[in-house]
Amino acid sequence: MTPRQTQLALAALAVAALAGGFVALRYMPDSDNQSAVRGNTLRASWSGALAPGLRVAMRVQRGAFPPAPPAEPAPVASAGAALQALPQLAALPTGGGVEGSISFPQAEPSPAPPERATPLPPSRPGDLADLAARSAETAATAEQTQTSARAALEATPAGPTEAAPPTQLARAVEPALRPAPDDAFQQEAPMRFGMGDQVFVRIFKQEGQLELWLRKGSSRFSLYKTFPICKWSGRLGPKVKEADYQSPEGFYSVSAKQLHPNSNYHRAFNVGYPNAFDRQNGRTGGLVMVHGACKSVGCFAMTDHGIEEIYAFVEAALRAGQREVQVHIFPFRMTEQTIARETGASWLAYVGVHGGYEQWSAFWRNLKEGYDLFEQTGEPPAAFACGDHYAFGAGDASCRRIAGW
Repeated sequence: MTPRQTQLALAALAVAALAGGFVALRYMPDSDNQSAVRGNTLRASWSGALAPGLRVAMRVQRGAFPPAPPAEPAPVASAGAALQALPQLAALPTGGGVEGSISFPQAEPSPAPPERATPLPPSRPGDLADLAARSAETAATAEQTQTSARAALEATPAGPTEAAPPTQLARAVEPALRPAPDDAFQQEAPMRFGMGDQVFVRIFKQEGQLELWLRKGSSRFSLYKTFPICKWSGRLGPKVKEADYQSPEGFYSVSAKQLHPNSNYHRAFNVGYPNAFDRQNGRTGGLVMVHGACKSVGCFAMTDHGIEEIYAFVEAALRAGQREVQVHIFPFRMTEQTIARETGASWLAYVGVHGGYEQWSAFWRNLKEGYDLFEQTGEPPAAFACGDHYAFGAGDASCRRIAGW
């Protein structure tokens, strides 16, 4: 579309809008009192007959809808008084020759609201003083009656009264009492151990535990504490030769000469490898310690914190008169099931669960003898090296007692 065509279209729209506005203003609905000249003029035009017909059809008849309820008037002066107060306005011409004159219907005055009666406050009874006097008289009479009844009750002698029937209560079932065990009152209080008590040490390689046992006087040894082993080297089985990085197994003894308070690994004591049994069987090596830190080349590393307490008890016991501290080193807790499992005598060995230590079966069963003696008696047995086995309690002339240096 060219600019000229656009301008012509806008002009046409403007003319149409003006024409529509003119028609709307010209043919607005007239009031009932419209002048006869204007009505005749409109009817004489080409559209005068159509517009009045439409107005008549669209005019709403009065009374077609019920009037809205009258609103409650505000407290202002009435409409008549307000109109009288206004100045007289000049009368507008309403002749037929006047174009655009508009007349408005006269507003009907709204009805006045009905008057409502305001309730009065309750009046004070005239006999209020009589009511107060009557209440006081009633209270005095009641008090006098109670006093008379109490006096009559006190004057009447008390006769024998019948006892009320006893109330039957369900008796709870008493629990059956069991006799106390024979040794229930013979148990000793737990001992409090201290530095200088006798010491016994057990080590279990597979479980990674060091047990510290203490004894006060002539009583049995009691387990004081179990310490975790931070590091031990090698596999299950005894140490055989030097530099095999294997931790030993067997029965050993520690004397005061085997203590190392200034060890490179904080504190340490030599377990006494090789003992008499190791030497009889040609085993070599040495310097197997229980020490601090967490490094091991055949030793048992307990960390600095762990060895501090262990070493303190061992040293105190030797200073207090204990000649030697026995140290028993086992591959594991010596039960028949564990030995069978590790030596291939159990069905678990056929499914690849542990096993592979058949060569140590006889040696471990010999260690189990000393293990069982302590479990039964609570006393570490005296061990003797008798060639290819340990003997316990006593040995013949060919046996040599396991002792510290």
